[in-house]
Amino acid sequence: MKPANNAPVYIGAYKELTEIARKHGYAMAVHGSVARDLDLICIPWIDDADDPQAVVDEITSRFAIKETDKPPRVREHGRIVYTLLVSFGDCFIDLSFTPRAAR
Repeated sequence: MKPANNAPVYIGAYKELTEIARKHGYAMAVHGSVARDLDLICIPWIDDADDPQAVVDEITSRFAIKETDKPPRVREHGRIVYTLLVSFGDCFIDLSFTPRAAR
């Protein structure tokens, strides 16, 4: 039998996190196994999607979740990654944003 992991915590939070992302103009998808951490990617879905920090700020103000990286990391293809710590246990969310188009 495999050891228990945090997948139920992550899956339980996904719906509300997705609603926050949509409110700010992003589509959100799960990326990865959801075993060690929750890897989420946000894709701008409307022309005037908000700044990624607005999404992170709403998440951290509504839930017992806080930012661990300031400033966020910039990864391949300009993807911006925030690592968020869920207030209990070893639960982490890697929240990535693909770049918004220049206006």
